[in-house]
Amino acid sequence: MIGVFDSGIGGLSVLAALRSAYPAADLLYYADTANLPYGGRSPALIRRFAKEAGKQFGGWGADCVQVACGTVSSLALDDFAAAAGCPVSGVVLPVVDAITRDGRRRVLILSTEATARSRVFDAALTAKRPGVATLSLGCPLFVPLVENGFFAGNDPALLSLAGRILAPGQTFFPDAILLGCTHFRLLAPLISRLFPGVPLYDCGEAAAGAVPERFGRGNGTLRVYVSDDPERFRLAAERTGSLSPGVPITSAAGE
Repeated sequence: MIGVFDSGIGGLSVLAALRSAYPAADLLYYADTANLPYGGRSPALIRRFAKEAGKQFGGWGADCVQVACGTVSSLALDDFAAAAGCPVSGVVLPVVDAITRDGRRRVLILSTEATARSRVFDAALTAKRPGVATLSLGCPLFVPLVENGFFAGNDPALLSLAGRILAPGQTFFPDAILLGCTHFRLLAPLISRLFPGVPLYDCGEAAAGAVPERFGRGNGTLRVYVSDDPERFRLAAERTGSLSPGVPITSAAGE
């Protein structure tokens, strides 16, 4: 069974990619909605959340877990893996490999505040390609906006707000934008309007291809768990079209 973890709906794009790549795989998605969003929390609290989530996957018997949360991937992947007791991969290295493979030299990194402070993406990029210029911007409003359905690329108010948040990036003149949080893919049309012609690299999309094929065999089952309020999660997921109607969503707290 392949597990996918995120704090909310952001990782559903990774889940969809895995379902497409491995239609026979047994998949389990877990969103820690009770503690969403992670990005403004302290590193110690993020590590605690990661350990608790890892234990959940260990209890469910996951064979491997794809952590779709950029914040956990940046600050607490080892804590998560130790608690899960199975192979675990994050979203940092696959997207860094894609950017360096394409020869990008000026990379704007958009992420949560905690990820931006960690500078994990910056360090991975410079280690892989010395001389690359990076600028990390923490975007604390982006995850709540997406979770509440505000991500339309043609919304003038949203475009104005995003323009203020991303203003430092516009004077950086990037040749690539790294979306370091899987929630941010839903804001891609908006971001592209502010940075026309600049390619976007989605950390979740890149990571979905990193799950080994040997874990792709099974009966094609799908289970979805949340740590709080299944109906709120369903509404958020349905706004994005990233989860098929009728998929049961279960509260992990009720187990």
